[in-house]
Amino acid sequence: MSKVTEFPTEVRCVKNARVELKTSPDLKNVLREAAAATGLDLSAFILNAALERAESVLDNQRRRQLSSQSWQQVNQLLSEPATPTLALQALMRRKKDGGYTK
Repeated sequence: MSKVTEFPTEVRCVKNARVELKTSPDLKNVLREAAAATGLDLSAFILNAALERAESVLDNQRRRQLSSQSWQQVNQLLSEPATPTLALQALMRRKKDGGYTK
């Protein structure tokens, strides 16, 4: 059986936000059957599944894995800042001289 996410206490207590969705009767029956198999009501089953997916998506978005070579390249780039381009030098001079405005 798959792991069921435990909702934080605050999520279980405060139920004033509503989520609505429409589906076919056949899909609703499948969801009800799956919910019953896990011992949850339909709403809890759908919310649990959505929360697990949301956590997975957010975790994937927040965490990026680099190969060892890429990690070394990132560290090298950070430790050796690039030389400012001519355009950047001109921009910095304009700002220093008061000629730069937003």
